[in-house]
Amino acid sequence: MEIRRIHEDEGDTVAALWDRMCRETEGGDRLTEPARRNLSRMLAVSAWHRDAFCLVAVVEGRVVGFVNGRADAGDGLLPGTLGEIDALYVVPEECGQGVERALAEAAVGLLRSRDAATVRFLSPVGDRAGQRFWRDLGFEPDLVCLSRYL
Repeated sequence: MEIRRIHEDEGDTVAALWDRMCRETEGGDRLTEPARRNLSRMLAVSAWHRDAFCLVAVVEGRVVGFVNGRADAGDGLLPGTLGEIDALYVVPEECGQGVERALAEAAVGLLRSRDAATVRFLSPVGDRAGQRFWRDLGFEPDLVCLSRYL
C-alpha cells in the first residue's frame, strides 16, 4: 500500500469514491452532477494547493481510499495553525486492512509538519464507530457540530 498526495488528474477518481461514501452513508444519496464536478475540481487542486490536501491510498495501482483537509490560521483564536480533516473514506473491501489508520496518521503527520497545534475531525453526531476510530488515534471530543443545509 502506498499513501501519497493526490495527482491532479485523479480528481474524478477520488470524487467517485466520495460519491460512493455519500451513497453508503445512512440516509445518504449520490452527488448531483454539478456537486461532483465541483468536488472533482477541488480535489484536483489539492494536488498542489498550499493549504488544502488530499492524500490517497493506492493498492495494486488502484486508489482505494482518501483523506482530505486543510491547515490554516483559522480565526486566530487558537494558538498556532489549525489542522482540519474533512473526510476519510476507504472502500469497504479494503476495510480492516489498516488503510484507514494509515490515511489518518498520514494526514495528522502532514498537518503536524505544517505546525498544526490542533487537528480537528468533525465526526457526525451519532457515528459511534467513527468516533471510536478517531479516539483510538488520540482525538478527544470537544464540540458537537450540527449542520443545516439551505
